[in-house]
Amino acid sequence: MSELVQTVTKPRASAEAPSERSVPLSIRVVSRMTSIEPDTLRVWERRYGFPKPERRKGGSRVYTTKDVDALLLIRRALAAGYRPGEIVNKSIGELERLFDGPASRPPTSGVVPTVEGALRALAEDDVLGLRAALKRAALLLGPRSFVTDFAHPASVGVGAMWANGEIEVRHEHIFTSCLSSQLNLVLSSFEEPARGPTVLLAALPGEPHKLGLEMIAVVLAASQVTPRLLGPDTPPEQIVAAARAYRCDAVGLAVMPPVETKEVGAHIEWMLTELPRRVPIWAGGSGASQLGLALDGLVIIRDWASLDAAIAALPR
Repeated sequence: MSELVQTVTKPRASAEAPSERSVPLSIRVVSRMTSIEPDTLRVWERRYGFPKPERRKGGSRVYTTKDVDALLLIRRALAAGYRPGEIVNKSIGELERLFDGPASRPPTSGVVPTVEGALRALAEDDVLGLRAALKRAALLLGPRSFVTDFAHPASVGVGAMWANGEIEVRHEHIFTSCLSSQLNLVLSSFEEPARGPTVLLAALPGEPHKLGLEMIAVVLAASQVTPRLLGPDTPPEQIVAAARAYRCDAVGLAVMPPVETKEVGAHIEWMLTELPRRVPIWAGGSGASQLGLALDGLVIIRDWASLDAAIAALPR
């Protein structure tokens, strides 16, 4: 799935020419126009009664441009924090009214907040400013770019500010809380595909940080992969048990410095022997490159490009 948020043209209230309305749109075309997966459209049709396409003789679905107008507004509402059950079956007029009030209308155009501005708000104890920057960046950039171009650089910046003594522990805690809330809000807007790969995300005992896992979860969801977020500080036997129970196609581990390379390496080697065949372990984070392991089934995620390559290698 591509970005959740894009500039949306407000649907015209006046009647459109018959020739415009008579153009039939297949489910694949509608999916490309709205960045909503075909599986999700089918689930919404069955669960909420919308979209309700006509059926051709062969059973294929045919949509209208009016359906696309509504779906674009639905996608915008999802990005603003609404859940599918709240908005999928609303009319275009009802969907438009969600954004009529100045307080409720999300910013869908304008200047994207800068990482520098967000960090300045954090350092000045401007929590409202920090939250507003995170929300606006998520809406304007879309899920993947929000993570890769804003959330991740901001997290690195917070670490540098902490190391330089520019912020205190309260600042780091507030940043983690605000960013975690925004990441989970973005993640909640995705419908799980009926089919597709699943990746378990966890961190081994002694690793308490969760932001990296939440950021990867958003990128996975934006790539039509279902993330199962087990979380930090998880015993290896529970990671293996969860991977089996959820029938995962890969296990992603967050490895942050300082790294006990021998202990972490032993855990990874044991898990690879216990996981189902052909289920790899992805080791990411700033400590992953310190492992120095060359194990069959271990994939070191060094950057976003290597994550994309790992995602592309998942079974579909």
